[in-house]
Amino acid sequence: MERMCKPGDLSGFRRSGGFTIGAEIWPQFSGAAFSWWETYERRRPVGAAPLIWQEFYVLFLEKFVPQSHREKLSKQLEQLRQDDMFVTQYEMRFSELAHHGVWLVPTNRERIKRFIDGLTFELRLLMTRGRVFGATFDEVVDIAR
Repeated sequence: MERMCKPGDLSGFRRSGGFTIGAEIWPQFSGAAFSWWETYERRRPVGAAPLIWQEFYVLFLEKFVPQSHREKLSKQLEQLRQDDMFVTQYEMRFSELAHHGVWLVPTNRERIKRFIDGLTFELRLLMTRGRVFGATFDEVVDIAR
């Protein structure tokens, strides 16, 4: 666990999937975001487990991204289909939407399922024949290519 010692910093974070919140992120907090984070930290119970990045991200989105925008992203991701795109183009658009809609694909398994659901029928058949069991998202994309 990496912790920072300054009061009002991002000490409530721990590593998750190789990502660590540190000093490079902290200076980007200002104004309302800074106040929100300080208030959030003060209200957390003493000894509470540190947040992982994904938990923080969801809290931050709920606070600062309007519900209407989150719904718009949700709809775009749910309706995204490969159609006439190359797999690489589809994956890029899917990843862009999934990045901003982390609450829609909270686990690797959900991310893979949504990705496969948007592929063309032929590729979807190929993917559902057990070739992707236990695969990572990147491996699934490679198989689809």
